[in-house]
Amino acid sequence: MRLRRLAAGELSPLPAEVVAFLERLTSWGFTSRWVDLQRDLWILVFATHPDQAITLFEDQSEIVSAPARRQLFLDYDHAHDLDPDDPRLVDLARRIVEETRARYGRDAVPELDTASEIPALIQGTVNAESPAWRRLDTLIRTRLNE
Repeated sequence: MRLRRLAAGELSPLPAEVVAFLERLTSWGFTSRWVDLQRDLWILVFATHPDQAITLFEDQSEIVSAPARRQLFLDYDHAHDLDPDDPRLVDLARRIVEETRARYGRDAVPELDTASEIPALIQGTVNAESPAWRRLDTLIRTRLNE
């Protein structure tokens, strides 16, 4: 019965707080492309990691609710259409790594279960959206490993 209601659009596959958060993204200036991508990725995370999903969501929500951190995500969103060689990507990667280290520590970057294929699937989905996002991911990973 629940699957029928989901298919008919009568139920959300996401908790109410996630739906409300996604609605706030638009008011904060995120593109509809970003909001749709976030919705799809949260559906994937809640479906595959239900025991970790709410903790991960709360962390993400807290990060994006802070204006300075939110700006990093906005800049990431708006970098979608940049040329992959645009120097703004190097600066954005630097700022993201600095903020990540400030929040979690140099060696404590949060991850999903390392035995899971989901983190790679999520990042692969994001990277497939844009050559600039793919380059940004490479720049971030390189800087995090320095």
